[in-house]
Amino acid sequence: MISADPPGDEITNILSRLPVKALMQFRCVCKSWFNLIRDPHFVKMHMNQHSSYKKSYLISKDILDVGEKECCTLYCDETFAEHKNPEFPLWESTKSFEVFGCCNGVLFLLYPITPRSDCNMYFWNPATKIVKNLSSSTVQLPDIPVHVVFGFGYIPKLDEYKVVRILYSEQMNLTDPPKLPPIVEVYSLKTDSWTKIEIDLSYFITSHMAKAFLDGSIYWVARKVNETVYDDFIVSFDMAGHVFEEIKLPKSYLDDGALTGSLAVFRDSLYLFVHCPESLDWWHIWMMKEDCSLKVWCHQFKIDCSFKICWPLCFMKNGEVIFESIEGDFSIYDPINQQFQDLHFQGNPEMIELFAYKESLVLLDLVTKSWPSKFHDNGNEKV
Repeated sequence: MISADPPGDEITNILSRLPVKALMQFRCVCKSWFNLIRDPHFVKMHMNQHSSYKKSYLISKDILDVGEKECCTLYCDETFAEHKNPEFPLWESTKSFEVFGCCNGVLFLLYPITPRSDCNMYFWNPATKIVKNLSSSTVQLPDIPVHVVFGFGYIPKLDEYKVVRILYSEQMNLTDPPKLPPIVEVYSLKTDSWTKIEIDLSYFITSHMAKAFLDGSIYWVARKVNETVYDDFIVSFDMAGHVFEEIKLPKSYLDDGALTGSLAVFRDSLYLFVHCPESLDWWHIWMMKEDCSLKVWCHQFKIDCSFKICWPLCFMKNGEVIFESIEGDFSIYDPINQQFQDLHFQGNPEMIELFAYKESLVLLDLVTKSWPSKFHDNGNEKV
């Protein structure tokens, strides 16, 4: 007899510590397990477990020749050893996808990628092979080429995944302010709908994507222009309250105006990588702290890059920093011994992006199949 009764607490606790691949197979055991594994509370319980199997990875979209099937690659977050290559289920030859964010094991991507302002947007969980097509926005898009900015993240207090899209009606111009304020929209996975945010932004956000998401807020580097004077700063967007906030740079960089740097999140803190105004030979790493509701930058360490031009991509699990040179070579910097290690990995300087990644069951609760179900051999499921 196949039980429909919910599993007991002990079984639920054990199942919550198992890898995603095993849980996807265990859905076929009985109806109660099927219902449990896709239950939103179990999905969250599994995501919050810190068992030894829950290894952390870095994920990047592969750069392939035209016609080759596009996929992503997982790299070990401690050694950068290649782990596996999940393939995007909807890929068709001659078309390409682009990843714009990763959160709780879910990638936010555009496919196909041209044009960015009017292409389909998807959530993809490589571990469960589930793909979610985001609903289309009802906002009238500009007819001329635009500069588009994205941000993606999870808001714990709302238990919700959101995407923010900022559309400028002109190409990015770092010597003049935008002629018209951009269109700002927020997508909610709970409602599968977009909301337009009424706000007048008088500056350009300089990146197409946000690599820094922390405590429900997204962070970008932005620039204001006043005649010939540049005023670079950090801008945050609260995904719950839909509020923008401007954050000043560390004091030593305020006089220079133009910022050469990037943002990253490591161990629940926001970090700023920035070149010293006097020299491009050093990267300075700053961490943002809260002091009586004020945001304060604290200098952490500096990295000598005088021997080659390189750009920081992200932190690794133990605090090392991955750099990419202007030629596309990857290396790891260890702040403890202050040494670089060549990874013997060749990337594309204009296309490689690395995101922190852990497998999860997120999106599984959106699947509407009932038990018993026949699962496809390839495991792909679309919602």
